[in-house]
Amino acid sequence: MRLFVYPFLPYRSFFFPFLVLSAIAVPCWLVFRVYRLRTSGQRLSFRREIVLLTFVVYLSGLATATLIPNRNSRSAAQAAMGIDLRPNLTSLTCSSAALPRGSTARAFCVHNARGNFILFFPLGILMPLVWKRLRFWSGIQIAIAVSVSIELVQYLSMAWSNRNADVNDVVLNVLGASFGLALVFLLRLLRGTHLAVARA
Repeated sequence: MRLFVYPFLPYRSFFFPFLVLSAIAVPCWLVFRVYRLRTSGQRLSFRREIVLLTFVVYLSGLATATLIPNRNSRSAAQAAMGIDLRPNLTSLTCSSAALPRGSTARAFCVHNARGNFILFFPLGILMPLVWKRLRFWSGIQIAIAVSVSIELVQYLSMAWSNRNADVNDVVLNVLGASFGLALVFLLRLLRGTHLAVARA
């Protein structure tokens, strides 16, 4: 249990804002879906509604984690200068000489890199479930658009949100989404192959 909870402890400051945002987004979404189903005459699919609701909750969490300032983002923003527009392998891997092992800066770098990757992994899984005809490259383009939009908002609101815009975050976000997409498409491929063998 301790090993499961420990990786999520750095995100505990987002818990309350996430609950507040979800408490607003989820009821609004449910009202919209009820209205949509009644006016369109579509049949209710409990499985699809669960997927859509999960997607809404995930987006609430994504907005909370990327747009609401916290102590870590504040310290990073104070140390940053402007916006970094060039991908940096040393920043992506936290292997810079300026980040010695055991230092607070290295720990923050590793935490930030891991968080940016994991944050978009569910997006890669959920997109093909929400849009069943979504192609792999279209999913990548959506992930890029979402990540760039987040970084743009962070840059424009840097003065009050203490957020730092960084192209390396976009790279890590897209990698995370790519792994999620690849997992879903691989499972679909294996399922299709299994069904084809079963029918043969």
